[in-house]
Amino acid sequence: ENPERTFDLVLKVKCHASENEDPVILWKFPEDFGDQEVLQSVPKFCFPFDVERVSQNQVGQHFTFVLTDLESKQRFGFCRLTSGGKICLCILSYLPWFEVYYKLLNTLADYLAKELEDDLNEILKSLYNHPVPKANTPVSLNVNQEIFIASEQVLKDQPSLIPHSYFIAPDQTGLPTIPESRNLTEYFVAVDVNNMLQLYASMLHERRVIITSSKLSTVSTSHFSF
Repeated sequence: ENPERTFDLVLKVKCHASENEDPVILWKFPEDFGDQEVLQSVPKFCFPFDVERVSQNQVGQHFTFVLTDLESKQRFGFCRLTSGGKICLCILSYLPWFEVYYKLLNTLADYLAKELEDDLNEILKSLYNHPVPKANTPVSLNVNQEIFIASEQVLKDQPSLIPHSYFIAPDQTGLPTIPESRNLTEYFVAVDVNNMLQLYASMLHERRVIITSSKLSTVSTSHFSF
């Protein structure tokens, strides 16, 4: 409840060269992020698969994980694989804004591919320092002489501005819909009606539920859909 900022950390992580080596952080924002426990644990969650035996196509491009602290507060890690699954971009946030962060990850990957790290840092800085947008508030991240967060009205007043990333802050009190919710959509594609009913009944009976899949992205989306 009431997170201080839209996200806490963004990482670019390179997978380990062997099973005996941990993934390496190539870049982070903010640079002065000092929680060493997080910096040591998050990169390992970025590659929860055998990088030598499994291809990116088998894993999927986007997936999510959850870190739970001693106070039972959950922080979500949103990941995007690039370079054939050897590089992972990760956003860490207390906000479960799945669609927003997947879209932002695509923008970050585009900036890094074009080696525009200075612009990328400025965009992240503007979002990091800005108060968390209220539900259903349109937000646009722009680069045009200066970097700022623009409301929908600003875009109407200045149509020459081209948003590099645009989103509407989600309303977490509302129910997810199809196809707007990627998690729910993929869950309905992957699970048939009979299994859905069995899963629902198992949750009502407070049973342990284990989800398996040959694709990491399917496991994470199905998990978060319920």
